[in-house]
Amino acid sequence: MDTRLLHAFIILTRIGNITNAAEVLHTSQPNLSRQLKDLETEVGAQLFVRGKRFITLTDAGIIFEQRAQAMLDYLEQTKRDIRQQSTGLAGKIRIGCVESHISAYVAQWLAAFQQKHPHTTFSIYSADGNTIKTQIDQGNLDLGFLLEPVESAKYQTQHISVTETWGLMMAKDAKLAQKSAITGTDLVGLPLLGARRSIVINQISSWLHIDPDTLNLCGERNLENNVRQLLTQFGYSDISIDGMLDFYTDNQITFVPFSPLSQSQHTLITRKNHQLSPTVQTFITDITGQINALNSQVGHQ
Repeated sequence: MDTRLLHAFIILTRIGNITNAAEVLHTSQPNLSRQLKDLETEVGAQLFVRGKRFITLTDAGIIFEQRAQAMLDYLEQTKRDIRQQSTGLAGKIRIGCVESHISAYVAQWLAAFQQKHPHTTFSIYSADGNTIKTQIDQGNLDLGFLLEPVESAKYQTQHISVTETWGLMMAKDAKLAQKSAITGTDLVGLPLLGARRSIVINQISSWLHIDPDTLNLCGERNLENNVRQLLTQFGYSDISIDGMLDFYTDNQITFVPFSPLSQSQHTLITRKNHQLSPTVQTFITDITGQINALNSQVGHQ
């Protein structure tokens, strides 16, 4: 299959209009239509339906779009891997990372690695644990830094002794903001936001000795800044970690820890039975020694 056809199809799905896609691809509309027809013939299925202004992907087209992008990405990665034979390590490391204290360590590890291997690049994707795992499963990320626990057996994991303390993120003028610690009783009736991972909510409820069904969970969030106004203007509180406070750009938010003390640490995950590029594998090997040293240091404290 001509990879130019795959590229043309991906451009079409992003733009949604054959005429406009032809302009982006610097070709004529009839020529692009002919190429797409050849692609459908080769695939053996109709991939899209023309509308008055936009195309609509068929079920086969939706599947093919995902696979086509994966094939193009794999081809580019293969080219980069081959170039490494003459230029040393090169290519991109695709990292998913929760917003927490681990972010400072990831930045340090990436900067040190890139100094040793200047032909490498990286892409950092900030999200919650659920989203990062999904992106790894789909092949869009190489590795992820998540908060424990990680419930799936699909991943290789490496524990990282960087600790987060759980509590409530809230407006500085909130009623509970003056407390030194938040108990399970304090949460009764409180409009709460929380992470999308139910395993985390269940773990916190266990720490606080409360039934998770009694929590007034009004909504879920991905990144913390998405709910800032709900905290500062509408009286919500967010079940969160102290490391999130580093990502707020104003001083309207405060954090109060739970009592009993509730803490989590981090883990590095990669997909099991999945071949990583030499660059990604070298990066993981590189930081493994630093992670082990960090774990050992914390263990002796």
